[in-house]
Amino acid sequence: MTIGEALKQIRHELYLTQEQMCADVVTRSFYAKVESGRNRISADKLTEILFEHDIDITYFYQLLRNTYSSQSKLKENDLNQKMNQAFNSGKIELIEQNYHKILLQSNSSILKLRAMISVANLKDELNLIDPKVKEKLFVEFDEGANWMTRPDLLRLFTDTMPLWDSSDLSFFIGRLLAKVQKEHNIPELLQERYLRVFENYLAVYYKKNNPVKTIDVNVQKIFDYILNLEPTVHFLLYKIAAVYLQNLFLGNKEEAQKIKDEMKKYGYQDIVKTWPK
Repeated sequence: MTIGEALKQIRHELYLTQEQMCADVVTRSFYAKVESGRNRISADKLTEILFEHDIDITYFYQLLRNTYSSQSKLKENDLNQKMNQAFNSGKIELIEQNYHKILLQSNSSILKLRAMISVANLKDELNLIDPKVKEKLFVEFDEGANWMTRPDLLRLFTDTMPLWDSSDLSFFIGRLLAKVQKEHNIPELLQERYLRVFENYLAVYYKKNNPVKTIDVNVQKIFDYILNLEPTVHFLLYKIAAVYLQNLFLGNKEEAQKIKDEMKKYGYQDIVKTWPK
């Protein structure tokens, strides 16, 4: 979908005329040509129109993704999505099938690393991974990589946690926590990425230390951070997962099971399937 086509679709969703949609940011005749693809609109003017109508920018750019992304990027996204769906299904054959597709078709070393370690963890074969792979992994998280703001490296960090030594993992999580606690007005999308990292750290820590006798300082900080977030819809599932995990850490398995059962009741079977027991 082009920018003009996306604007037209959203305008129809909002039941606005072209005159109302352009909101005096540009003329109606100019705007009409933008919708039909005969005029280009500047980033400034486009942003003004989106803000004028409180249009979700993430939603807008989702409409454009297939048109303006490179073919290689679209391929990576498709492979990644199918791998995630395979993991959610829990079917080993489907997971390995998609893993081999990634090895053959992907040009992304990061996606290949994520898939390799995720599959090895699922099959309880982390000990078979070549030590050189681990060295290659750690290089991605040096000081110059800006890994705490790069989506691809945040996903890599999340998916490869089972391979990390506890001390190294705790160190990097501590750095990420310090950054998040220090900053204000973190964009919601980036905050969700951090929450995925933190939630996975709690799950990995629990699996490695079950039964939990002492709680790491980072674990307590993560629980505090998640549970004290603003009560928005976007963060609701992370808060529920945090309460579930907190009950596991405290040995309240019956309470944890009640939360999982309630989630299943409302159709979240695929989500709770990945939660530790």
